[in-house]
Amino acid sequence: MHAAGNIIGRYRLLEKIGEGGFAAVYVAEQKEPVQRQVALKILKHGMDTQAVVARFEAERQALAMMDHPNIARVLDAGATEAGRPFFVMELVRGQKLSDYCKRQQISVRQRLQLFIQVCRAVQHAHQKGVIHRDLKPSNILVMEHEGVAVPKVIDFGIAKATEQPLSGSEALTGLNAFVGTPPYLSPEQVQFGARDIDTRSDIYSLGVVLYELLTGQSPFEVTGRDIETICRMIREVDPLRPSVALAKKLDYTRLPSSRSASREQVAAVRGDLDCIVMKCLEKDRTRRYETANGLATDLQRHLDHEPVIARPPSVRYRFFKTWQRHKPAFAAAGALFATLVLGIVMTTWQAIEANHARSAEKAQRVRADAEKADAQRLLYNANMSLAQQAWEQNNIGRVQELLKATERWPNRGFEWYYWQRQLHLPLKTLLHPGPVTAGAFSPDNSRMVTTSEDGLAQVWETATGRKLATFRGNGAPIYSAAFSPDGRWVATGEWVTNRGQASTASIWDAATGRLLFSLKGHTGAVWSVAFSPDGRRLVTGSDDRTAKVWDLTESPTASSTFTPATPTLEGKESRTASSAFRPPPLTLEGQEPRTASSALTHSTLTLQGHHGRIWSVAFSPNGQWIATGSLDQTAKLWDAATGRELATLASHSDKVWAVAFSPDSQRLVTGSGDTLAKVWQVPSGRELLTLHGHSAGIGAVTFSPDGKRIATGSGDRTVKLWDAASGREVATLRGHTSHLISVAFSPNGKFLLSASDDKTAKLWEMPED
Repeated sequence: MHAAGNIIGRYRLLEKIGEGGFAAVYVAEQKEPVQRQVALKILKHGMDTQAVVARFEAERQALAMMDHPNIARVLDAGATEAGRPFFVMELVRGQKLSDYCKRQQISVRQRLQLFIQVCRAVQHAHQKGVIHRDLKPSNILVMEHEGVAVPKVIDFGIAKATEQPLSGSEALTGLNAFVGTPPYLSPEQVQFGARDIDTRSDIYSLGVVLYELLTGQSPFEVTGRDIETICRMIREVDPLRPSVALAKKLDYTRLPSSRSASREQVAAVRGDLDCIVMKCLEKDRTRRYETANGLATDLQRHLDHEPVIARPPSVRYRFFKTWQRHKPAFAAAGALFATLVLGIVMTTWQAIEANHARSAEKAQRVRADAEKADAQRLLYNANMSLAQQAWEQNNIGRVQELLKATERWPNRGFEWYYWQRQLHLPLKTLLHPGPVTAGAFSPDNSRMVTTSEDGLAQVWETATGRKLATFRGNGAPIYSAAFSPDGRWVATGEWVTNRGQASTASIWDAATGRLLFSLKGHTGAVWSVAFSPDGRRLVTGSDDRTAKVWDLTESPTASSTFTPATPTLEGKESRTASSAFRPPPLTLEGQEPRTASSALTHSTLTLQGHHGRIWSVAFSPNGQWIATGSLDQTAKLWDAATGRELATLASHSDKVWAVAFSPDSQRLVTGSGDTLAKVWQVPSGRELLTLHGHSAGIGAVTFSPDGKRIATGSGDRTVKLWDAASGREVATLRGHTSHLISVAFSPNGKFLLSASDDKTAKLWEMPED
């Protein structure tokens, strides 16, 4: 036992100022090489002197590199004549951090300012490769220098220096031991035998100290508990948030003024400081602050009324922080706004008095439009800033909402299109008065045609989305459309029901909108049309359960329509079509109706065998086969030259809504009401793939021009892209608000056109492979 007056090396002990679990601290006087008072810490009896002294010397060399105003320096280390190791440190005459804050009754803001200095000191030590391992209020002393509180961190590196490997019987008794003060240790420090300690353990201890500074209590109630229980709580139990712990301490027996002060303290801690403290106290150290400097910076953001990293951001939160930082500016802007509003009101009133009511109303409308445009521009800029923030936070849904909200604004800039490309949102939205039933591209990619149940077929410019022409008829629904391979014609399928007339398919001049001729012969709605690869034939699918192939190589007279005789197929008896009629021609919008200008002779095949309406037809790119999809839950393959049925594809459990060939004609994809798309080998009809992923029936399918992708449109309001070889889902395109009826790739593969019952067609840019 040492006492005042004892000499230890170059130091004379003056008085004992403290004693801990493994050491006692004295004020000592150093005589040489300089005369000064220091703090001398002597470790208690029982430690391996040779090993500990070696550690002290190595640690002293590391600590000597630290030079920070808020760190009490370690000056020397050695051993007494009796072999007991000691540290010599800078003498700090101050109060421990928690006592100082309590006695001085300083505000939450002042406590945070002191604590930030402590964080900067710990950061400095970490940069020098030194971990404290025993941060607690008693190791953070506060002294006043010229009236300014200065915190000093002491005992840096002592915990590490006192650690030592054990052997023999010592290893058995020390296996479950650890160094430090339990309530301030991190979960990884109380894992018995754990050696994997890093700087984030100090971050946890700083969080405990900050918790005590804000609430006056420890995160865990440890009084009367054994060490094993305390360690289990640190590893497994989540502490109360600081504001909740403070609220539970409110004493309602005190004066109302005291209770008000306590509530103000709870309000000051709730929110940012709750999040900051709980981030420090995460059990998983990867979720804590990476550095003490990061913790200090977040606390400074809170003091500066800026958004903190620890708190999930929101528009309301960020606006509140902005308002806190710029209260004078907001007040001035409010006064200016009030002045402007008052000025506008007075000006408007004087105008009404001085001018005719109509002139005043017009002037007011002009001002309102200008203000609306300015407000919309400001709101657009704010939305794009929020989109940037949402992208950085990986909140993709929020980015989509912001882009959708500004989709139709005339002042969109390059940034809107940038985010649109990032999310694969539609480049353009084409509007119809009624549900859109089909869409197709011209062979040169420059134009698109869309049809609708409102009786319109509209041609659009692909690059700009500008409407080029509208084919308008008598209001009968138009269900399908296709460009001829040379781009000169557009074929449409419709259902004419007035005056007993039958359904038709019509051929139009794509450039002028002039009706060239009509094809008559079906007794039900014509749901789909498709040109042969050479453009010489057209196949139509109908509600009457048949598909017909039309020869387009001969021109009829101007007043005639197709009224073909149906040849006998596969030994069946020949049939003749009912008499022809000439329906009112469709016209370009705003122009007088035109009559057909050329004649055409033809021959047809009738494909019979389905037991339900034929919803979809397709010509194979090599011209050899025709595919049909029917509401009888089957698809069929036919010889395009003879009309002979080659195969029936019957593994769907619901209606087959759509069929499409691959570019090499070797595969066929079908879409069904059973939510599945299937890929088949042609012409054998062997099933190759099943595409799972949609949650509603699939009403549209198509192959990309290179055959690598399949696109499907569904009643679940989405378009999905699939890898055609493996069936793997590649992307999901969202934007429609009702079920999909048609999808089509552009011939160059860069765009996809989708048509929906929501009265829109959307143009999408395809993602890169």
